[in-house]
Amino acid sequence: MAASQRLQTAMLAAAATLAVAPVAYFAWTRFVRRSERLQALKLLHKVELIVAEVGVRLLYLANQAEDAVGNDERSAAEAPESTLNSYYHFDSHGNKLRTKWDSYDVDAELQRLEEEEEGEKNKGNDRDEVSALAKSKAAERKPTFVAIDKKQLLSAVAGIEREFEAVLEFLDDVRGDDDVKKLRKAIALKINEDHFGRVDYVRRLLAV
Repeated sequence: MAASQRLQTAMLAAAATLAVAPVAYFAWTRFVRRSERLQALKLLHKVELIVAEVGVRLLYLANQAEDAVGNDERSAAEAPESTLNSYYHFDSHGNKLRTKWDSYDVDAELQRLEEEEEGEKNKGNDRDEVSALAKSKAAERKPTFVAIDKKQLLSAVAGIEREFEAVLEFLDDVRGDDDVKKLRKAIALKINEDHFGRVDYVRRLLAV
């Protein structure tokens, strides 16, 4: 009788152990998944910071590219016009039009300048001083531009583009629940639409 009771007790204990095992396994699996989710989110937040830092460097390069293009445009605007166009004009067929220079009397003009020179000798020094002062002021007003190497800018932009591509490749290997997938998608969208768009913008600027 006692042996039968002991056997029954042992069977009940074994049954209880078997019943608890699936629950314990489920709890352990849930704990692992939760830990993996937290680790994935933490990792993605670090990736976000990296992408933001690289984005700031890209924005700085875009500003430099705009300055380089602006310098080129200002330099072109300050270039002197062709001396040929200053004296001659042409019609739509390429024929030179007559101007006042075609009937210009060189000998008479030289005679007039010699006569004026005699009366202007005493004022010559004053004019020289005024002219020198005017040139000095003009030199002070003339803006100076810092030369920016477009090839170096293009090389730097290409390097940043490769950094973003490496991040996208890394994101492909990150797995997790819906929250992880949502954050991963947001980071990838930021790179593809904003940062790659700015990379293309800089390249278009520097191609001018």
